[in-house]
Amino acid sequence: MRYSVLGLIFILTTMGFSKTDEDFLHEFNVSDKSIVYYNEAVQSENMNAEIKETKELYKKAVSEDKENYLALNKLGYIYRMENNLDDAQKLYLKSIEVNPDGYEAYDLLIELYQTNKEFNKVKEYSEILINKHPDYPEGYYNLAEIYEETDQNDLIIKYYSLALERYNKYDKEKFPDKENVVIENAKLDCIVGIANSYSKKSEFRKSLEKLLLIDPISSNYSDIQRQNYTNIVMDNLEKLYKINSKSANNYLRIFKNRNILPQNFNFK
Repeated sequence: MRYSVLGLIFILTTMGFSKTDEDFLHEFNVSDKSIVYYNEAVQSENMNAEIKETKELYKKAVSEDKENYLALNKLGYIYRMENNLDDAQKLYLKSIEVNPDGYEAYDLLIELYQTNKEFNKVKEYSEILINKHPDYPEGYYNLAEIYEETDQNDLIIKYYSLALERYNKYDKEKFPDKENVVIENAKLDCIVGIANSYSKKSEFRKSLEKLLLIDPISSNYSDIQRQNYTNIVMDNLEKLYKINSKSANNYLRIFKNRNILPQNFNFK
């Protein structure tokens, strides 16, 4: 995952306490005392307290009520950051058991399996996530990454395209965990993944058309991402030039007009 990118990127503060969280916990009949500890733990995070203090508060929230799936997720994340992957996995699985229709614990568990290179588990839980939340892009994104491991270009294109469709209409009310910059970076990753796969299939025009869908000059992207994007564009143009110089020159003008390529770039 881009995680990399995706990672899924789960930063503790993006899963912060809110009235909505409290309402959800009450729906699961989580005890008031557990919710109080959960609230204190999130406040501890927001005040940049020692991670040990925050961890102890989440442990108390879970100890008071093992149905507090939000505390399970957060405590599991802390364990993962401490490289205590076994305990993190147990907490994520318990969270899924409590709230099988959620999506956060699936994301966290999949990210853990990616770290361990347990790709069969990544595939299994990504497919579950897609079945439960077909509008959520991460399951499709994860499958595309799996197929990249074995250069299955048609499946890479399929699943990155499905992920991109969902990132383009991302529902932040339904899935509030991702900031806009994370969504924009994920879109870039999808497009680059699709473009790379078309290039490997020698479909260079399709690759370049995909690359034209985004503006790499955007402040959402890092210098490394922009340079990687530019390198992919130049590589496709060079390959297309060898089989169709006219088409390659047309694309070259387009990319130069968008200030994506330096004006002094020319074919060798």
